[in-house]
Amino acid sequence: MWWLAWRYLWASPRSVVRWLVRLTLLVVALSVAAWIAVASVFNGFGSFLEEVFRRVDPDVRLEGVGLSDSLVAALRSWPEVQAASAVYERIALLRYGQRQAVVRLRLIDEAYPQVSRVGHQLVVGESFPLENRGVLIGSGVAVRLALLDPSDSPLWMYVIPSGKRLAHYDPATLPHKRVFPQGIFSVQREYDESWVIAAQRDWPEVRGPYDVIELRLKRDVVVAKFLPRLQKRLPAGVFPQDMRAHHAGFFRVLAQEKALARIGLAFVLLLTASSAFSTLSTLLLLNRRDWALYQALGATPAEVVGVIGRLVVWLLGVGGGAGALLGTLLVASQATFHWAKLRGGEGFLLQHFPVKLHWVDFVWIGVLLAVVGLGLWLYGRYQVYRVAFRAALQGD
Repeated sequence: MWWLAWRYLWASPRSVVRWLVRLTLLVVALSVAAWIAVASVFNGFGSFLEEVFRRVDPDVRLEGVGLSDSLVAALRSWPEVQAASAVYERIALLRYGQRQAVVRLRLIDEAYPQVSRVGHQLVVGESFPLENRGVLIGSGVAVRLALLDPSDSPLWMYVIPSGKRLAHYDPATLPHKRVFPQGIFSVQREYDESWVIAAQRDWPEVRGPYDVIELRLKRDVVVAKFLPRLQKRLPAGVFPQDMRAHHAGFFRVLAQEKALARIGLAFVLLLTASSAFSTLSTLLLLNRRDWALYQALGATPAEVVGVIGRLVVWLLGVGGGAGALLGTLLVASQATFHWAKLRGGEGFLLQHFPVKLHWVDFVWIGVLLAVVGLGLWLYGRYQVYRVAFRAALQGD
């Protein structure tokens, strides 16, 4: 029956049938390829965001009350933990000449370079360890302050007490010191436009419970499995987060955009049913005498419906398979040759569209094609059972 169905598609004496078959296969293939290409871009951007955040963020971030030196020491003794760093987070005011910028200050300890890789993201200057009163600043902060030569750019930094606002203070009454930009880093806009990193030893005025404890785990430790065990052993009021939880807003927006794109692509893919429906209707109409003849010769209606079902499988299976292959080749070529560029300029971290294949998209495509195929099969079955055999054999 498979060979018989194939001949109805490709060996039909009517050219209109052959052209309809080609058009249907093309439409299905292009729809599937478009789904794979667009979905791979969303997957690529998601992976790129994770990679960017992992350049700076720890594996686990602890927030809450009671973040003390004793807790840091206890965490460092755990076999799963490679390094632990305690951080104070404050709002600070930077002044350079006539310019100023409100920034997010991170006062770090000596273990911070083992937890964060921000020191590897410098565009100019020197990395860790921080020199006396040396600071690392984000590239966006440097632009706002017009810092052209960090090595020759002393500036003043005013630290605002935790939980307070700058408007409540005269800057002259705040703890302030002259600091020296040791390096400028570029990671991602959230960090580049707000972060300044300084050493805790340079600011003894800032004391008390830490705001954050950051952990770098050993390579063989799975973060998702480690978090529940960690939560059970932490004091009350301390909450661990992994990288994705810390940036849940970014990934939530990305997931929503991907869901909307999938809905649109699913609608386009379902529209291909109209092309397949037209082709199947034409085949049923032009070959109605054949269906009647088969049954007159002893074939059961179920066997005739089986031929119709195989027609549907050939149409959607070949078209979907060709589209999956085409989409995979497009994604592979983009990943290799980067032919689709982004217009972000030389300073942009990403110069081309990132892409990544994911098996979930192939499952979605398979499910939608199966739904379309089921609808076509039911339509064909309904039409076969409505054939007037005698009238069809007598030429209507």
